[in-house]
Amino acid sequence: MEGQSLNIKQEISNQLKELIPHCFTEDKIDWEKLRVFLEDNIEFRNERYHLNWAGKTDAFRLLQAPTYKTLKPCREESVHFDETENLFIEGDNLEVLKTLQKSYFGKIKMIYIDPPYNTGNDFIYKDDYSETLAEYKQKVGDVDENGNATRANLFKNTKENGQYHSNWLNMMYPRLFLARNLLRDDGVIFVSIDDNEVHNLRLMMDEIFGEENFVAVFIRKQNLAGKQDAKFIALEHDYVVCYSKNINTLSINKRISNLEGYKYSDEFEKERGKFYLRRMDDDGISYSEKLDYCIKFERGSEVVVWDEINKRCIKKIFDEDIEIWPGGSKEDKSYTWRWSNKKVEWGIKNNLIVLKKNAKGEWQVCFKEYQYVDNNLNRVERIIPFGSLILDYPNNLAHKGFKELFQGKKYFDYPKPKDLIKHLLKIATSPSDIILDFFAGSGTTAHAVMELNAEDGGNRKFILVQLPEPTDPDSEAYKAGYKTIADIAKERIRRAAKKIQDELNEKNKKKEEELQFEKREDKKLDLGFKVFKLDESNFKQWRPFVPENAEQIKEAVLAFTENVKPEATTENILYELMLKNGKKLTDKIEKKNGYYLINDNELVLLLESVEQLVIDEILQLKPQKVVALDKLFNGNDQLKTNIVLQFKDAGIEFKSV
Repeated sequence: MEGQSLNIKQEISNQLKELIPHCFTEDKIDWEKLRVFLEDNIEFRNERYHLNWAGKTDAFRLLQAPTYKTLKPCREESVHFDETENLFIEGDNLEVLKTLQKSYFGKIKMIYIDPPYNTGNDFIYKDDYSETLAEYKQKVGDVDENGNATRANLFKNTKENGQYHSNWLNMMYPRLFLARNLLRDDGVIFVSIDDNEVHNLRLMMDEIFGEENFVAVFIRKQNLAGKQDAKFIALEHDYVVCYSKNINTLSINKRISNLEGYKYSDEFEKERGKFYLRRMDDDGISYSEKLDYCIKFERGSEVVVWDEINKRCIKKIFDEDIEIWPGGSKEDKSYTWRWSNKKVEWGIKNNLIVLKKNAKGEWQVCFKEYQYVDNNLNRVERIIPFGSLILDYPNNLAHKGFKELFQGKKYFDYPKPKDLIKHLLKIATSPSDIILDFFAGSGTTAHAVMELNAEDGGNRKFILVQLPEPTDPDSEAYKAGYKTIADIAKERIRRAAKKIQDELNEKNKKKEEELQFEKREDKKLDLGFKVFKLDESNFKQWRPFVPENAEQIKEAVLAFTENVKPEATTENILYELMLKNGKKLTDKIEKKNGYYLINDNELVLLLESVEQLVIDEILQLKPQKVVALDKLFNGNDQLKTNIVLQFKDAGIEFKSV
């Protein structure tokens, strides 16, 4: 029961919406459409095919605005910080994507994101950097009565909002635009979405990536029975939209393998070329599960027949050869051989057809799987293309797997299925690629990357970005000590890494107990991650400052005699200058006497000393670029000029900051 009187304006609007729904956009009258509908002289202004929405101009301004923020290393929350090449970054993903532009431009092979679906209950990012953080939090209600943040940089986008779709598009557009920059030329992006915004997402990605670079929309069965409380239809699916950076260089559905030692030659090599036996993660040979149709296999007086059609395995002892036919009968013409008699003889002779037992102890005839090398000597497996229907990874499996890691506790509401991400990784990546997820959630992508590496011996690297969004104080996660979604994700990665390592240890233990004829060298799996957190710059000239009066301006000028903030650590400065000079956060760092050497001689950072002995040592290394802290010169312009000239004479680029 409502106590207010009838809202006449709303009532009339509802009636008009029933009568002329095509004249409404986001629950508001579109006056341009209404005018055209009512007038005899029909003419749309700026008539063209394009996607437009309220705030699109601001979204463009936002993506073009540079950031001066940095990423601060956090060793205490990392795992194997100095060895790992994986990254977990806490912070607003828009700002993080901007900080990564120089270092990771064109280096990412695959991006996967699971953004808010805009169901009406989602929190989405509020991007407005024209106001201070305190002003913003007060305006959108992100502080409690004590001034503490409750939903950092987020607001609830309900369907009652007058710009419901526009708000979502404004959030997604700049992030997808910046993400595209990070993709390699042969890179791809996968975006999970449902019916609420899939239509707008397609149009937006057509604009950002180019409609010619559309690859596919995968339809995924998201649950086993559909939502039984649905109003009309119990929906059982959602989508994964895929676009490429450049469709002409797209290399999905091709897997590059290390095939050394698996070359195979025979009398048909000249006309067909060499082929390679497929390797497994343990360096063993990959076998087919079985041949599709029946075939004979001889070993002395033993003949085994495997009949796939009739689903039976027959073992017989004969002293002479017998004839075997598809389906078990010479008269049955509905079946055909998968392998010809001649190929069978060749396979047996060359030990490509083998007799193996399945899990039930039944004999099966299998063949060693093999792959060809193309004319350019590219080692590419011939595989059946993946289909657009994804039926095997429903959400209930994701919940089960996540809860198993946390001893049955439900700390996260909607984790994505790990095997779904693994499926996409198999489609789009090779063993050494970098994968980015900037809506990391519970950390599913990291889990999938590590597990797939364990399975196929790969060395894929992940970069995860997650806002430190506070968990509900009444939730199990909060009570267990996980104050933010980022905390849950980091712990999930740690636990997943331990589980994977334990399984590998058990597997290796079994191998040691077996008789080994060849020495095996187990590859070290990267199960660590470096944690970085988005922060203001360590340098005062790159920190935001809006003076309110002349006295503050005076104080700021005096403060610039020391341009590095007092609390800045050498390590924080090191990583900020690496980012600002286009170096990856996992690049090789060597600490020398008074300076840091990045990637051997690509970059030298002078952070502690500019003594002549140090300068002479650097000159001998002949680095491409040297960057020094200006404070090291202590205002001695003559010393600085002398060092600048020394590097200039040696042909070395020099900058001070």
